[in-house]
Amino acid sequence: MDVACLLVPGFLVAIARRDNPQLARRPVVVGGSPEEHAQVTGCSREAAAAGVTIGTTLRRALALCPDAVFLPLQESQAQAEHARIAALLQRYSPAVEAVAPGHVHADVRGLARMAGLDEAAFFADLHEAALAETGLPVSLGVADTVFAAHAAAVCPRRPPPAPAPGEEQLQAPLFGERPPRPAAPRPARGPRPPGPARGHLTLVDRGYSRDYLARLPVEVLPVDPLMHQRLRLFGLERLGQVAVLSLSAMQAQFGKDGARAWQLASGQDDSRVVPAREELRIEQELELPAPTALFEPLVVGTRALIQRALTHPEINGQSVRRLDWRAGLESGEQVTRRFVFREPTNDAARMLFVVRQRIERLQLPAAAVAIAVTLSGICSEYGHQANLWPVGPRRHRELIDAVEQLNTRTGGAQVFRIVEVQPWSRIPERQLGLVAFGP
Repeated sequence: MDVACLLVPGFLVAIARRDNPQLARRPVVVGGSPEEHAQVTGCSREAAAAGVTIGTTLRRALALCPDAVFLPLQESQAQAEHARIAALLQRYSPAVEAVAPGHVHADVRGLARMAGLDEAAFFADLHEAALAETGLPVSLGVADTVFAAHAAAVCPRRPPPAPAPGEEQLQAPLFGERPPRPAAPRPARGPRPPGPARGHLTLVDRGYSRDYLARLPVEVLPVDPLMHQRLRLFGLERLGQVAVLSLSAMQAQFGKDGARAWQLASGQDDSRVVPAREELRIEQELELPAPTALFEPLVVGTRALIQRALTHPEINGQSVRRLDWRAGLESGEQVTRRFVFREPTNDAARMLFVVRQRIERLQLPAAAVAIAVTLSGICSEYGHQANLWPVGPRRHRELIDAVEQLNTRTGGAQVFRIVEVQPWSRIPERQLGLVAFGP
């Protein structure tokens, strides 16, 4: 098994239910209050059963599911939880790819052998660690391809095939499963009390990906939902039904997406885990000689930190897109400000000019004892295109004279200017026109 997919179904709703267990089994909509002009960013299964989908307006969601609990989007909390999940996987695998919030892929080739464990024990330990670390219903799927691992995380159990009459005893166990035993009669139980979901762990043995995928519904394919509906209308409900078709038939009916769907349903997936490139961050910190709330010492210290950071050997003359400024206060609080430059720069004076304006207007609740500067978004040199001619009446007159000489030499207009003719027209050719350049 080469790839592991760690997935938290309904990530935003799962976080809300973990923090507030009273929301269990209640319809939940994440995105804001129904009075806001916003869209749904997450919804529970109960709300989805009522017709609520991601992207639906909040007012429409209220009309579809009046009993739903509407919660604001806690984006910072969701990012922190996603970073925690990614950091957990990075302790097990050096190659981790963040696909979406609450959805991470990892390359796990040979990791169990290096740890001296069999694969079942290794991934069971990983699953238990994810459950204990996050407290969320984490699902873990492991297979030899990216799509098979994702499908194993989405679909917890292999749907049992429908055996033909007289063939009940001919069904061989797959994926390392034990033969099923006759179910013993169990006493009747009352309704299950609400509690934290445990997620699931699904392992697909090497070489059985196609057999595993054959019984899964077509909704696991990463294509447009309209294609899922069309496949259902054609009577194609399982991936195995898609795999038995010819590639040319799927491509002729659905185009490029059809060809990709056929390859995935047939177990052909050459995609790999692409880990995110670690961002280079240069941080410099300075303790002030004495606590102060005046902006002059803060500006002087910030100038020294920026100059020191720009001389770091890893920057080596490159430009910077972002600057994070932080001040530590006597009360233990921290005041942070982020500056994103319109154009990447490595000019300390320009950086200080942007930061100084914010520092001068800053009102600190307590005296600052330390300041820090972090440079990130480091990129190559940025070229700024200047004007061909400096602005001024003299240069404009020289330009007109040069154009007139060119027109006289060629016998016609050679330089034109774009002007609006009929900007309200629906025909693009009528909106703009070319006019000979002149005084």
